[in-house]
Amino acid sequence: MKNDRKTQNRMPSSIDRRRMLALSTGIGVGTLLAGASSANAQGAGEDTFDKIKRTGEFNLGAREAAPPYGFKDKDGNWNGFATEIARAVHAAVQTEAGKPIKLNYIPVTSQTRIPLLQNGTIDMEAGATVVTKARVKVVSFAVSHFVSSTAFIVAADGPIKKLEDLSGKRLGYPSGGGEGLVKALIDTGRIKPPGPAIGFPDHPQGFTALETGSIEAYVTEGPLLYGISAKSTNPSKWKIIEPNVDGFQQAMPIRPDGVKFKRIADLAVVDLFRSGEWQKLYNKYFGSGTTAPLPMSELLRSLAVLNSWPD
Repeated sequence: MKNDRKTQNRMPSSIDRRRMLALSTGIGVGTLLAGASSANAQGAGEDTFDKIKRTGEFNLGAREAAPPYGFKDKDGNWNGFATEIARAVHAAVQTEAGKPIKLNYIPVTSQTRIPLLQNGTIDMEAGATVVTKARVKVVSFAVSHFVSSTAFIVAADGPIKKLEDLSGKRLGYPSGGGEGLVKALIDTGRIKPPGPAIGFPDHPQGFTALETGSIEAYVTEGPLLYGISAKSTNPSKWKIIEPNVDGFQQAMPIRPDGVKFKRIADLAVVDLFRSGEWQKLYNKYFGSGTTAPLPMSELLRSLAVLNSWPD
């Protein structure tokens, strides 16, 4: 899949107002719900920012093997689109605290990210976490930094060519996040009859199961699958199917007892959009010169416009 870099670097000068209104309604839901969760938690405990300032440490839940959002490179350095956004939040927290704050990277997976937030092990998670109604009941979220949709990775020479071909097939998904994706497709009759659905603790294990034939397809957010395929030993062996059946926001989950921290995180993310740094990160990890290029959708363009808050 190729993309034109000049197109990526150029934000649209105008977007249809009615379409923008519809998009902004959806994009704003996660932020509003996240704000409500934080507001309801005031007084429930020490604010995350106060805790970070007191201890002098910022514990970030980071992904080791979820490219392009978060991964460790061959030299053991933490990198990725979401990881770099989280570092901007850390920098903003350090400025607000007025003193050096140590950034600790704590490995997390789809299964462990929410529990580690709830028990205080991490202060924020940087990955591809989707804003859902169930999650905003237990955690809060910073302003959304990405919009994505469900996709499937299958053998390029196999019988699965479209969504309907998944009927009766063995389907893998990431535990702690993918269950809802699979359930929605089954409940709406898009996969009928459904085959066995198997959860895996992380994406590498799910992809290994696909490689060995234990499952016939693996489902998660599209950009993750492009990253997984690109880093496999034989990328041409795999095909990614994008059924365009949904769309959802991704944001950094944080503890609900962090009203001050949420404000700092929100503004740090907004500043990335407003300054053009978000676009640079997008080009760095999703652009035409990367290992897993992903064309910028209209939803992403709208997100970039809507999250460039005025002063």
